[in-house]
Amino acid sequence: MRKREVHRGLYSILGGLILWEALTRLLLENELLIPPPSSVIRSLWRMSLSGDLNRHLLATLFEFASGFSTACIVGIVLGYLMGRYRWFDELMDPWIATLYSIPVIAFVPLIIIWFGIGLFSKIIVVFKITAVAIMLNTAAGVKNLDPVWLELSQSMRLSPWQTTLKIRLPGALPYIVTGMRLGVGRAMLGVIVAELMAANAGLGFLLRDASETWDSPKLFVTVVLLAAMGMGSFTLIKKGEQRLAPWRETAEW
Repeated sequence: MRKREVHRGLYSILGGLILWEALTRLLLENELLIPPPSSVIRSLWRMSLSGDLNRHLLATLFEFASGFSTACIVGIVLGYLMGRYRWFDELMDPWIATLYSIPVIAFVPLIIIWFGIGLFSKIIVVFKITAVAIMLNTAAGVKNLDPVWLELSQSMRLSPWQTTLKIRLPGALPYIVTGMRLGVGRAMLGVIVAELMAANAGLGFLLRDASETWDSPKLFVTVVLLAAMGMGSFTLIKKGEQRLAPWRETAEW
């Protein structure tokens, strides 16, 4: 059944590409508006041969992965403490409200002034825009834990540390995963906005360069790569949830 679904998806993509190629060839004289897939593939091939593709893609992947993974660790730890201890929740609340309310486009210039246009400033942006969502969802998961689970831990005479690892965190996992899903989209937005504003490498830099030179095929290549990054991240999160909580049915994305 799963293979059939995969095949249908591949056939759908292939059919869409064929239709896209045919319509652009028949209806559009200027490829500047919407280039056909063949032009996009040629642009992708040229960028691969020149080495530009690897350089820009690896820069964005490193910034995204570093910022997102750090945000997950810090967000889960602080979110757990917020869910467990009311005083810590009240202590963090004004800071979270402040950080969450600042638009990323207003936050990026400050980070660039403080840390420059290198990779580290992009990692900071991804961390800032992602950690809050994971933190809030983790805290909600810990607060809304089913009391029956806590009674079970008491009957089993689990230590506080064992209760955290075997009861509280697994019980909060659906909320944590939701925060990570939200964080992926926010992280992608953050890294691209930061690279668009000031960078010497990355997919955002590639977008800016392609738009300034009116290179539509290169623009489409960059958009496709960003979509692939997002889909890959969502798939990894889904696989991780299935591995950590095999008893749960994960939602199909």
